[in-house]
Amino acid sequence: MYFAASLYTYLLVLVPVVLALYVYAFVRKRQALTAFMDPSLISRLLPGRSRRRQWAKALCMVGAVAALVVALMQPQWGIDWQDIPRHGRDLIILLDVSISMKAQDVLPNRLEQAKQAVKKLVEYLQKTGGHRLGLVAFAGRASLQSPMTLDYPFFLKRLEQVGPETVTRDGTSIGSAIRQVLEGFSKIEYEYTDIIILTDGEDHNSFPLEAARLAAAKKMNLYTVGIGDASQGHLVPIKWTEEGLPYFAKYKGQAVLSQMNQSLLLEMARLTDGAYLPGGAREVPLDRLYRDEIADKPRRNIEVSEREHLIHRYHWFVLAAVLLLAADMLLRERKIPVERQI
Repeated sequence: MYFAASLYTYLLVLVPVVLALYVYAFVRKRQALTAFMDPSLISRLLPGRSRRRQWAKALCMVGAVAALVVALMQPQWGIDWQDIPRHGRDLIILLDVSISMKAQDVLPNRLEQAKQAVKKLVEYLQKTGGHRLGLVAFAGRASLQSPMTLDYPFFLKRLEQVGPETVTRDGTSIGSAIRQVLEGFSKIEYEYTDIIILTDGEDHNSFPLEAARLAAAKKMNLYTVGIGDASQGHLVPIKWTEEGLPYFAKYKGQAVLSQMNQSLLLEMARLTDGAYLPGGAREVPLDRLYRDEIADKPRRNIEVSEREHLIHRYHWFVLAAVLLLAADMLLRERKIPVERQI
């Protein structure tokens, strides 16, 4: 048995309290009678008086109180199945895992900040429910990490595992990642799908603006999230010595400075009537982006699932309390003398 409102358990203290009050009343009544008459005369002067009937009435009242308290606690047992329709959209997360995402202009680095933002978004979506999530990691090429799913724990597990080693080709190809989503996801319904891109905006000739125009032609919105510092470039540590000193990425012998490309991300969002969210060096509020831009968009029936739930049984205890109160009202404390019975 499970109690849905177990916070009312403390009211069970009323049961022994009511019982104690009855015991006290019976004792005081007995004392009052013996004060005015000899105990041996009580049965003759008060014919039909029955202690058993008095106790029966008292126990009826105590039982009614107990039954009402248990009913208030909402007891449940037995399992029933209920169809739960799911209404939502498809949210595809494009996560940049290129080497430049290791830059530490945000702490601990760009990639980890992006992951934390996605995790908080998933936590928020778990409360509202209904949306399917997909995950694509990209660098020089895109790699599907999680197909569209309602299994949020699986999605989070895959999110935790992605990194620069997830994608075999170096570089950053934002345009290729968008085109793979548009062409590679089976049975995608564009009007019910949103793409959220978390990246520092660096791109190596993958024509991201052309990919954005292709998404706009399919009436899909791109929501771009800039990760990193847009004001200046930063070194990119690619490995660490045993002493904890970093080796920085180099190109032709020169240290690489990575700077977030804000203008590209702004233009991609504008072309698709989406929105740009500057992450910068602070925490990325993806949940706010969802509330402001996505939450009110049309949803569709994704699926109907079955969910088991316990059956409420409080009405049986209410019925028991009513019957006990009725018995208390009908039961007399004194027997009706035989000569007075009809």
